[in-house]
Amino acid sequence: RAHYQQQQQQQQQQKPQQPPPGPNAQGTPAVSSKYVKQMEEKTDEEDQSATCTLQIKRSILINWALQPPNLNVLRPIDQLISTIHTAMPPAFGVASHAYFSKFTPIAQTELIVSAHADETKLKKAVRKVRVFLHPDKLPRDLTSDQQFTARMLWDITSDSWEEFQKHKDELDWIRS
Repeated sequence: RAHYQQQQQQQQQQKPQQPPPGPNAQGTPAVSSKYVKQMEEKTDEEDQSATCTLQIKRSILINWALQPPNLNVLRPIDQLISTIHTAMPPAFGVASHAYFSKFTPIAQTELIVSAHADETKLKKAVRKVRVFLHPDKLPRDLTSDQQFTARMLWDITSDSWEEFQKHKDELDWIRS
């Protein structure tokens, strides 16, 4: 019997100590190293995705949406609408998709009547862009970067349109 106990002790000393399966001291289930590695890899992928999304956002804002030199105010809605096709994929490193090639660019001359943007034409053009880029209308096979780009363009045009309406309402109030 003593010989058997010595063999048991030797085997236990040779085995590396592993935590027993099941809940650990905090009561949460133990996680195998395989899943820990997958979570770490996923975190790296998420970091890369977040970095890519940040780069896309920065490119759209600096190169298309914000008015230079201070880059703290959105461009006027008529400028954004007439140049939005330049910000759609494949711009800024986002992969191309057939959906975005279906968009017909709107010329600045279509929006202007006697040195000012014609409100009815502008409203129609804004509606066209917002319907085209609406998150519920986008194809389901877009990549996450393409979806992000479309949603960002939609948000920017919506904000710019609201700013235009607010400014117009202020001018109407002053005139009356």
